[in-house]
Amino acid sequence: MPSRLLREKPLRTVRTFAAAGLRFSPPRMLFSGIERPYLLSKLAAGLARQIVVLRAPPGFGKTALMKAAYERLVDGSLALPGLHETAISHCSWLNASGILSPERFVSELLQSLGLAALAGKQEALTDAMESIARREGETVVFIDNIDGIEGADSHRLLERLILSAPDNLRIALSSCSPAQLPLARLKARGVLAELTARDMEFGRSELRRLLSGSAMTALVDPIMEITRGWPALAQLAAGIVAGDPTEEERRLLLAGAHPDLTDYARETVVNRLSSAVLSMLRSLSPFQEFRLDLASDLGFSDLSEEDLATIETMHPVIEHGQNGWLSLHPVLRICLERDAAFVSDADKKALHRQAALWFATRTHLERAVSHAAQSGDFHMAEEIIGKAGGVDIFLRAGHQVLEHLIDNFPPDVLHASPGLMVSYAVVLSKRGNATAGRERLDSLKENGEWSAAALAAVDRSVLDHIDSLIDVYEDRRMTIDQAGRLERAAAALPPHATWELAWLFNHLCIIYTRTGDLEEARRAALKAFGYYREEKTAYAQVFMLIHLGLVSTLKGEFSAALQFCREAEELVERVHWTDRNLLAIVRLAIADVLYQQGDVLQVEQSLTECMESLIRGESWVDLFTRLFWLLARSRLQVSGFDAAAAALDKAEEVAVERNLPRLKTAVAIMRIDLLVRAGMIESASQAVERATSLKETSGADNWTWREAYDFDIATARLALAHGQALQALELLEALIISARTSGRAYHRMLAEIMAVQASWKAGRQQQAFAYLQSAIALARTHEATQLFTDEGHDLATTMRAIVRRFGLKVFSPNAVEFMSRIVGHGLDRKPRRVAPNLPEEEAAPAAPGLLSAREITVLRLLSEGRSNKEIARELGLSEATVKFHLKNIFAKLGVSRRGMAVSVSKHLKLTEPK
Repeated sequence: MPSRLLREKPLRTVRTFAAAGLRFSPPRMLFSGIERPYLLSKLAAGLARQIVVLRAPPGFGKTALMKAAYERLVDGSLALPGLHETAISHCSWLNASGILSPERFVSELLQSLGLAALAGKQEALTDAMESIARREGETVVFIDNIDGIEGADSHRLLERLILSAPDNLRIALSSCSPAQLPLARLKARGVLAELTARDMEFGRSELRRLLSGSAMTALVDPIMEITRGWPALAQLAAGIVAGDPTEEERRLLLAGAHPDLTDYARETVVNRLSSAVLSMLRSLSPFQEFRLDLASDLGFSDLSEEDLATIETMHPVIEHGQNGWLSLHPVLRICLERDAAFVSDADKKALHRQAALWFATRTHLERAVSHAAQSGDFHMAEEIIGKAGGVDIFLRAGHQVLEHLIDNFPPDVLHASPGLMVSYAVVLSKRGNATAGRERLDSLKENGEWSAAALAAVDRSVLDHIDSLIDVYEDRRMTIDQAGRLERAAAALPPHATWELAWLFNHLCIIYTRTGDLEEARRAALKAFGYYREEKTAYAQVFMLIHLGLVSTLKGEFSAALQFCREAEELVERVHWTDRNLLAIVRLAIADVLYQQGDVLQVEQSLTECMESLIRGESWVDLFTRLFWLLARSRLQVSGFDAAAAALDKAEEVAVERNLPRLKTAVAIMRIDLLVRAGMIESASQAVERATSLKETSGADNWTWREAYDFDIATARLALAHGQALQALELLEALIISARTSGRAYHRMLAEIMAVQASWKAGRQQQAFAYLQSAIALARTHEATQLFTDEGHDLATTMRAIVRRFGLKVFSPNAVEFMSRIVGHGLDRKPRRVAPNLPEEEAAPAAPGLLSAREITVLRLLSEGRSNKEIARELGLSEATVKFHLKNIFAKLGVSRRGMAVSVSKHLKLTEPK
């Protein structure tokens, strides 16, 4: 909240009229809410204009927000932007529910404003406005629940109040339904501000704050999916979780069927709907999405203009999608389904059959399949799936669409149709059961028990497509030879075969990433992304943006990687935000970049939340490797060794469960690195033997360039811990040459950072200096500080030694600033020792960076032309101590005279305020 809005102490007494009765003071609220200062700012800014209308369905915090503003205006801790701090003199509240006559409306309004004496006069409202205009200071009135005012005459009086309000009367009004107010005229005058459900709904960050506590953070996504940002439901859900629910209560909560949630939706929404709207919504509640023209064709057409307006303003209780599509809030849909007035299941199935035909004739094929399956007409559903292109549905409309369709089919129906069996193989594989998916696919290839006619309906290219998809999940048959075959297949296709070309280049990107040809991987990803964009398939575009982000990270282009990943995240949240697995993959790709840039805590929290979705859903070895290594590194810093080791234990479980030998090898390599970082050298040596054994037994295909690089880095780290600097340097230099040649800048940067320490410890000072310059040049553009700070005290000590040996003058100003941040924030950095022969009270404080705070102060005074004596007098030190500091400064700057020190410090901007 800006400081000009919230004040700590009241500035003057603000008069209120709450003593007149309960209707004239805010209601009591005891729920455990969260601060939403930006909403309070918007409300204050609206009052500064003059009129604020808060319109949203029940439970969006309208009354709570106005109550907070009322109380802070009264105690003086809220000011209105642009007005004098002492401007508010009167503050009033009126609950307008149940006002049945215009006379009562005027009477209670005047009572709330402290003008009860005017009630009963013929022109009481006009006289009241004139009386308020004569007041010193501003009057603010909050009128809650204006849709509770009954009668046209009362609404006309409310309109008069708003249009005739004097400049010093500020009004805030709340309403659940469209307010019968002259909003267009107020907007034209520039005096109106509106707050809607879109402003007041919760986002994930607010729900995370509400569900504070590590045990609850994993529930953020599922509860967000159920509540859809409805604040009251989020409050109820948080209360249920905090109350140590039983397994059944937890199951009902995550299904959106907990009585607390459904009763709230019934009391606040269902019981307020007109009979026509209620009848229509109950009948359409089995539909995930519907349109009003579908409702009309199904026989629900007698809606009034008022009913239609109500539906328009009920977001997000009734969500409005593109092209007129509507969907019910999950909890509301459960309420309505329970109340649905179907005489029998046969009536319900008949409605689904009608909907299937309606969707099929309009080429909404995935919706047609869903309704056909729910109607029990599986023959119709199978025909529509074939017409839709079979498994291509999952790439065009998203995996959740295909998953939902398949889940509606009984097992015997699935196994009776080759077309459905292919789709089932996809669903199983993307659920993490690639072995079962492969079994279904192999049975199709071997013809099984189906007729030739049935098998002929399955395109062979579709089988090849799914075959290669499962290859990715099983981490097999992704070789240079396979890439050549796919390249030839792509070259043989015409440019307009965008769908087939998109998949070929999608698969090529994965193969090239696995084989280490990152430039070809990026080329293939860009081609696939372009083709999917032509096809207008958001789901597939998300995956290609993720691939581009992952490849860019390996190339050390972290800024570009983050841009690709953020674009993918925006697309998921706009189109596929209920697909938790897809969102988890995006978050993993983002976390990979954020870790390099030092946001360790956020990475640990984000990956902990999305780990289960990745383990139980779609993922492949490269993703698992990134997930568990990032989780182990971040947990080592946030929670300690045991938590980090637990992440690697979980990775081994996944490797066994999914039969991924390469992941098992990668975990063994990760464990070497983790043990060395934790100082467990003997255990790390044993881990090297295990990793070597896995390499020899699991086959060459399970030892890619990634495993080779990571193993060399881990063994080099172990060699350094054993004091074998030359052996470590030999490993690192070979890796650096290979990584530089192949454009694998991430591993090159990591190896060069370690080579700084190895070279220095081996006595090769010039080489250490060269590696430091190169690593900084690679990292600084993208603010990639974490690989440096991960090395902790040892690297900080080496960097200071390099500075003493070569001086800061050999570095650019940006490089100096970058090094200062690294040294100043190194993990587990030991404090600098006090220089010998100095009294304790004269010792310089431990240096947070390359220059200590005291050295910077001395350098600043030196730059001002002060003598040693003047500096000593200014700082309360002896001249001997000042000379000691100057000697250290000259050594670090690489200079020998005072004038050169001043010149270098100005060039490097060392004395400028940060």
